[in-house]
Amino acid sequence: MHLPISRRRFLLDGSKAALGASLGGALLAACGGQGSQSNAATINFWYGLDDGNQRAYMKSHDVDAFNKANPNINVEISFKPEADVDRLIQIALASGKGPDIVPTPGPAYALQYINANLFLDLDTYARQYNWKNKILGWALDAGRVHNKLYSLPGSYQTLIIYYNKTLFEQKGWKIPTNRSELEGLAQEAMGQGIMPFMAGNADSRGASEWYTTMFFNHYAGPDAVYQALTGKLAWTDPVFVDAITLLRSYFLKGWFGGGVQKYFTNTFSTLDAAFAKGKAAMDVEGSWAFANWPSYFGPGNSGMDYDWFPIPPLRDGVPQNLYTLGIGYTLSIKATSKVASASARYLDWLYSTPQRAAQELADINFPPPPIPLNPADFPARLDPRIKRHYLALDQASAQGNFGYTTWTFWPPRSDVIAYSSLDKVLSGDMTPAQFCAEMNQTFQQELAQGVVPPIPKR
Repeated sequence: MHLPISRRRFLLDGSKAALGASLGGALLAACGGQGSQSNAATINFWYGLDDGNQRAYMKSHDVDAFNKANPNINVEISFKPEADVDRLIQIALASGKGPDIVPTPGPAYALQYINANLFLDLDTYARQYNWKNKILGWALDAGRVHNKLYSLPGSYQTLIIYYNKTLFEQKGWKIPTNRSELEGLAQEAMGQGIMPFMAGNADSRGASEWYTTMFFNHYAGPDAVYQALTGKLAWTDPVFVDAITLLRSYFLKGWFGGGVQKYFTNTFSTLDAAFAKGKAAMDVEGSWAFANWPSYFGPGNSGMDYDWFPIPPLRDGVPQNLYTLGIGYTLSIKATSKVASASARYLDWLYSTPQRAAQELADINFPPPPIPLNPADFPARLDPRIKRHYLALDQASAQGNFGYTTWTFWPPRSDVIAYSSLDKVLSGDMTPAQFCAEMNQTFQQELAQGVVPPIPKR
């Protein structure tokens, strides 16, 4: 199970705040989800995926393998276009139809289905299958609303800094571990005509929220972010204003994407090629980018190599090795499903096969669900950089050393502000204080409306 890279890099901007309007009048009764199972319970599962090879792999490894092991259950997966799947599901569920197992792009989307009574309470199955010991605690908690479990996390991710390892070795650069070292490295790269950070949002405006996530968590700090997301601290607090001020200063110095004007016109493909050739030193991006680099780095491509490191703290008191955690997509059961028990059994299978999940990661870069993974679960052929990445995420989860990505834990309209209004800050049309004021006003409205996703405790 995975979130296609195209859906994270090129997620349709307009869809982020549209779900609530389409479901506003669709309050269907969540009844009868425990219907009796026949000897051949058929589960309908819709999923957005365009690539034919990935469809075939997913059907074989995630569906056919389960059906073979469970002859009394038949999962039928229906692949939909990535750009249309969320809209198609909204329409179907609002009319009382749709799949038994429902994916959404994240907890903020799932919450709106939950508020419309369209998803089944999964607590009975959580106890039956002991999901609290199979799914990382913070990720399981992200699916709880009013102390009831309605969604499970399909994949997880974080923001890290990828770097051109060959370039670093040639220049004698060290991996920065604090703000001073990071700024010194950026200044040196600029002085040598090298873009410190590849960055651009010409292909997707939503890319700007990566930097909101980075500076809120790694400058303001995850504790401040948690307090704000739970309504105990205003987004207008000076620590958030200072975070956005620092972000803007880095852009004005040309450290990100070569400056503000170039940032708005830079495309991913152009940036990726520059990064792989050593014309850009680093890239702040999510776990999904691992799937991208084999097309640019290594023999037959640029000949250069890459690696990654965690984003260093940008202010005293922010912890080292901090990972902002995000959920790529969620899985739920339709409230009116007649095969709820069989659907829950299939969901349990997905979270009970860590070696299968790790194998998919090695075979076609399908990111795993947030389940405990041991070194022995990973096949030998998996890129060791990716293995190290997920083991680090597991450790951060266990230690509670994590922050919060905007696309997972911000409510829909606030999430749009995280990138659309940040662009205004970068262009000089809005001050950091005005950005934070707009964020706070919108967030407080959404908090009062009950559309803030569940926020895992630190």
